[in-house]
Amino acid sequence: MQIHISKSEISPPLGILFSVLSGILLFSSFVYLPYLSFIAFLPLLFLIDKSSLKGIFYYGLIAGFTLYIPLLYFILVMEVPIRFYLYLGVFILWLYLSLYYGLWCYITKLLLIKTGVVGWIISAAFFVSLEFLRSLTREIGFPWGTIGYTLVPQRYFIQIADITGIAGLSFIVILTNILLYNSFTRPKIIIPLLIILSSVMGYSKLRIKSINKLMQDSDIQQSEISILIVQPNISHEVKRRGDIVSRINIFKSFSKSDSRHDLIIWPESALPGYMIEGSKPERLTRELVDSLQTPVLTGGTRLSYDEEIIKVYNSSVLVEPYKGVVDFYDKIYLVPFGERLPFDDFFPVLKRLEFGQGGYSPGDRRTLFELNGVKFGVLICFESTFPRHVNKFVKEGADFMVNITDDSWFGRTVGPYEHSRMASLRAVETRKPFIRCANSGISYIVNPDGLIKHSTKLFERASISDNIYLNHKETFYTKYGDVFSYVMLLFSFVGILSLLFIQRPERL
Repeated sequence: MQIHISKSEISPPLGILFSVLSGILLFSSFVYLPYLSFIAFLPLLFLIDKSSLKGIFYYGLIAGFTLYIPLLYFILVMEVPIRFYLYLGVFILWLYLSLYYGLWCYITKLLLIKTGVVGWIISAAFFVSLEFLRSLTREIGFPWGTIGYTLVPQRYFIQIADITGIAGLSFIVILTNILLYNSFTRPKIIIPLLIILSSVMGYSKLRIKSINKLMQDSDIQQSEISILIVQPNISHEVKRRGDIVSRINIFKSFSKSDSRHDLIIWPESALPGYMIEGSKPERLTRELVDSLQTPVLTGGTRLSYDEEIIKVYNSSVLVEPYKGVVDFYDKIYLVPFGERLPFDDFFPVLKRLEFGQGGYSPGDRRTLFELNGVKFGVLICFESTFPRHVNKFVKEGADFMVNITDDSWFGRTVGPYEHSRMASLRAVETRKPFIRCANSGISYIVNPDGLIKHSTKLFERASISDNIYLNHKETFYTKYGDVFSYVMLLFSFVGILSLLFIQRPERL
């Protein structure tokens, strides 16, 4: 069968306008109005449907740039020795992420040409697959801007994440856009769309109700852990001076409490220097912990000596009264180009290049800290954006998760807000309490149903005190991982593979 598609009558200026409109709506859905994501793709879908194959890749690229430039602008606020490399690196990042949108638009257009309306469904799976693929590797994985995160503020849309992970939320967003667009010419399509959205909301209501009921169980109530979070709001100027005494005094002041706590949490890189036995940071921390009579989890820099090679780690350490440092965790997912150059272990020559990166080494084990028989895992900085990493902690026995970070480098941009939003979804996926301690905010405690409690403001000195309740229920996502994402990958692969066997049209 030969398929004839008329040439596009859309002028390039109009195509660019529609591409930019989609990008603006997508950015706004991340920052201002989450529900905008349900219509944000409509201008781009119109272009895919009506434009020629020749130009659609560039329209997708423009939409991607329009989204990612303002969404990731906060990286440019960072203070680095060589600004040129920062600008170059961020531009490459914008281009890299935008290419996914260009590729998606191009493949979707091919699918529509060769498979008709079925191509729309395949394209939804393909979009989710692309998001999944760009988050896989710890070397260059960067899941920022995953479209499903726009729904996180809406608790009654996100509970399916305990089955599908973030991929399910992205699929709901892109599928809603596709069905809405096609309903303009086929009004009956609105019926399955309403059924899908109603089912998602119905499941969410049932899960929230069941979790609230579980939290009221007497056995759960007896397994509580008392937590104190310290948000010190230590400025860059103070950090650059390396004044450890003033910083330890801040932690001393805010770590004291009339109530008894099981654990006190300080943020990433809480104190200057190296947390090694006998060093000033280690000694002062140990003395303070002894006086507080309470274990402290803190972020710090750690050194190790491996075959006469000194390695530096961005770490978290657990310090107990009269015991000192009892265990540590070294950050595994390091920030590409910020904390290290990707693949420098495979290509040692990269270690000789100096772009202002931190020069940290990645950790090699997921530490489960233990506190009175209760186990918990720690995520440092943007590790919280990798759901598979978190899921492995929980699968190995973590009863709750802690995220320590320092987002002060990003100022009052969208960065800290987006970072905190992404992290909170981990509680829903695993149904484990999630605690976030940030140097300058945003710090909070998240219930297993995604309810955020005691959220602090940016750039304020504060502390949070509350109990978390533990449960040992295992979610589908915890048990089986990214099954949904792999199904999307398989469906996409089969659909795109079919392009090789379907006869090409005579003209486009």
